Amino acid sequence: MDEALNLENRRRIYQYVSKHPGAYLREMERELGLQTGVLSYHLDYMEKRQILRAQDDGYYKRYFPADRFHLRDRKVISVLMQPAPRKILIFILVHGPSTFNQLLQEMSCAKSTLSYHLGRMTKREILSVEKREKESWYDVKDADATADLLIALRESLECDAVDRFVEIWEELGVTRKN
Repeated sequence: MDEALNLENRRRIYQYVSKHPGAYLREMERELGLQTGVLSYHLDYMEKRQILRAQDDGYYKRYFPADRFHLRDRKVISVLMQPAPRKILIFILVHGPSTFNQLLQEMSCAKSTLSYHLGRMTKREILSVEKREKESWYDVKDADATADLLIALRESLECDAVDRFVEIWEELGVTRKN
């Protein structure tokens, strides 16, 4: 890997992706000031040599250091980078299993929008859904691992909601241990 990172641009790209896992091409282009073609070439080079791994989230091709994140983590991080799904996950992590109507009230969005995000997260096995009587209840499949990722990504997400979540999660952690 050291040889592959001999070039300044590759080193800068790798350092950026290490600090901001889940970064995508246009974001790196803005932050690093590299032209699209140059950046694409180096990302492709590092992906072929398994220095970086890419995860397509349906919107963006997101990049991760190859040695740090498993497939499930990459899927969760890709979702956490999007504001609406992140808000849904944080709500469920804090409040526990929630119905569609509870989430709809919290999200203040169209039913179709919420349904779309819940469907994508369920399909990616980030959320589980359980039918109880006439309602669907949604829960985070691996709440602790998802919370750990949110906490680890706190700086790169730069989001007040994530900061508040981390404070609440830490308080809940203290309460659970007592």
